[in-house]
Amino acid sequence: MKKLIGALALAAMVATSAFAEISFGGWVRTLPTFVGSNGEDIKTSALSASWGSPFWSRLDASWTSDDGKVGMVTKLATSAGGVATHDDVGIWLKPIDMIKISIGNHDNFGGFRSDLGFGSWNWLRPSTILVQDEGITFDALPGKQGVGLLITPMDAFKIGVLLPLEDKLQRGDTGFGGTAVAAAYTIDGIGTIKAGFFGEYNSAGDASKYGKIEGAFDLTGIDKLTATFGVAYTLASSDYWKGCLANVNKKGNKADGDPLDATKADELAQIKANTWSSITSNYLLKAALAASYGITEAFKVSGNFAMLMFNDDVSKDPAMQFGVGADYAISDVLSVTGDVRMLLPLSSNIDSSLSFLVGLVGTVNSNASLGIGFQGVVGLGDKAMPGDLKVISATEGNKLAWAVPIKAEVSF
Repeated sequence: MKKLIGALALAAMVATSAFAEISFGGWVRTLPTFVGSNGEDIKTSALSASWGSPFWSRLDASWTSDDGKVGMVTKLATSAGGVATHDDVGIWLKPIDMIKISIGNHDNFGGFRSDLGFGSWNWLRPSTILVQDEGITFDALPGKQGVGLLITPMDAFKIGVLLPLEDKLQRGDTGFGGTAVAAAYTIDGIGTIKAGFFGEYNSAGDASKYGKIEGAFDLTGIDKLTATFGVAYTLASSDYWKGCLANVNKKGNKADGDPLDATKADELAQIKANTWSSITSNYLLKAALAASYGITEAFKVSGNFAMLMFNDDVSKDPAMQFGVGADYAISDVLSVTGDVRMLLPLSSNIDSSLSFLVGLVGTVNSNASLGIGFQGVVGLGDKAMPGDLKVISATEGNKLAWAVPIKAEVSF
């Protein structure tokens, strides 16, 4: 009976594939870390990924009709929590060639995001990364369930709209408050200009946040050089910014909470944590650039810079990050990688920090690589910032927190 069912399923797949394109793929990066230190104690045994909790396996499947007008995408990931959908999941339709309608969950819908990842971004990500390498100069249309509309009137120009939808009807201002719109125009032989509005509407009385305006330019017209520059500006009322400042200095990170006392160590730590949370989610202005240049076929250097400025003293001083990295291919199957990153928040509520990576990566075959690295962070202060190497926590003062991750990547 099992053989009969299997034969029928195979016959159905073959019959379907005669009228459509079916593809499968998958990619996993995992970072088992057997030893590390918070600067005082040796820590052991952690399984992580660059972004946090690891996937054990992933399976991406897609189906496209023979005429290219309809398709379906399903991406599954297994982890300690079981099996769940991930990234892009849903259906899409093209009523005419220049318009694509997508319904489901989206990740970087339309491909607008500007990425330039290097070094520790691809290992255990340290908290010196204030602005992520993915979307460093221009964000993706947000990864939310809803309806996406991609309009391509010409090969060089595209417009994307993503309208998030909840599981139940919302108030009009709430339901549509997360709408995002982006446009990109490619100048042949030079690069791509991007602009967008990313809605983040929320309101409490006169304290309203509306969203971000972003603009970027990706330079691609110079041989061996990839570069991107972008700015972002947050639209919000003055009462919203005042609320952000109040949240920093209140217990429980609530404007109506009791004031925190900075002379007490535990409450100072809370102020620092509140400041970090506000800095990463409530900046007024962001400016960032990143570049990568292949000096030779075997040697590449990369770097980035980003600055965040705040309104109404969250603080008024900017926070800045610097990063520089290099990759060198020793042979066809062995390469070394490394980077140094520094976070320089000029707010007295956040301590500066420096991180580094040295890694060795070997190619197993065309589908897999295996590597080992040594990573460290110095100067995180009193646990003011989350995510320091994900698997370790730094102690107070300029002590070295470190880890020795093993990196395995498999794709097909």
